[in-house]
Amino acid sequence: MLPSRVFLLIPLIILFGVSSAWAQPYERTQYEGLELCRGDRTVTYAMTTSGGHPTAEERAAVTAAFNTWNQAVASCSDLVFTPGEDVPHPAPRPLDGKMLVTFRQVNCPDIVPDDDACWQNESCHDKYDCWPFAPRDVVDETSYFRVSTGEILGTEISLNNSNGMLTTLDGPPCDEGVIEPGCVIGDVQSLVTRSIGEGLGLALLTRTDSTMSRVLPWGDTQKRIIDPGTLQGICETYPRGLPTPGCIISTDGGVPDGGDGVPSGDGGVQEADGGVPDAGDSVPDGDGGAPSKSGCTTTSSVPLLGALMLLLGARRTRQRSRG
Repeated sequence: MLPSRVFLLIPLIILFGVSSAWAQPYERTQYEGLELCRGDRTVTYAMTTSGGHPTAEERAAVTAAFNTWNQAVASCSDLVFTPGEDVPHPAPRPLDGKMLVTFRQVNCPDIVPDDDACWQNESCHDKYDCWPFAPRDVVDETSYFRVSTGEILGTEISLNNSNGMLTTLDGPPCDEGVIEPGCVIGDVQSLVTRSIGEGLGLALLTRTDSTMSRVLPWGDTQKRIIDPGTLQGICETYPRGLPTPGCIISTDGGVPDGGDGVPSGDGGVQEADGGVPDAGDSVPDGDGGAPSKSGCTTTSSVPLLGALMLLLGARRTRQRSRG
């Protein structure tokens, strides 16, 4: 997964409590001073199909997440989310404005040979349809955008279904650290709801009462709901009948042409930090670090932590479950 030149510079930070009293109700993701935004306010979402997934239950949870956004923004914005046709694996990068949701069923290290070249160019997840991150991570969101304007070109939402921690039912939370049928662990609808917000240009927050919280307690389903602060962010970013403040939109339909530097697997893609604290950072290697004309911003994986809250990284906020 892009980009390949990524270094974790600072160890993870464990927080035992976060006060939201002085927190902002929302933040927009920024890249070098540009606030990321979408141009087309009709957003198509689709699911990647592979190996019997998504199941009917997974599909219903994803659809419910997008319906929640539709219902919430109808009061103030002309954003509309519409279902598109399924996309068979391997799916191309969604540079057409689409939000693409994929369920990964197996960890890459379990099936990919150690000497496969895909490890070097970070393409194993596409080649083998596998989860390339830590086994206990549960979701990864990547949005591609023009680094010259901040215009979001498309979003990928990948969920790790290999660890038994994704659930779709309505029920009580599982006991912390316990994985068993009939209770909630990593709620798919909550994870997708939050990732949609990221795909609209909202940043993750440390406050735990926000849909855009960087943490998700074990068994939490409250992030299925769009909180007032997050809704305010969307209403002010995409006001009905008015342009997005600070948003520069291209005139070619938002799809990069041959001269626009479409992200490639060579690492020449820049990431945005989403306005969240740096606990790990993404830096170019010694080649000078000249940015390409397109980029991606990623936030991956929600931890199911119970009382603890884990922050790791700013470009890629990796969050894991703890039992």
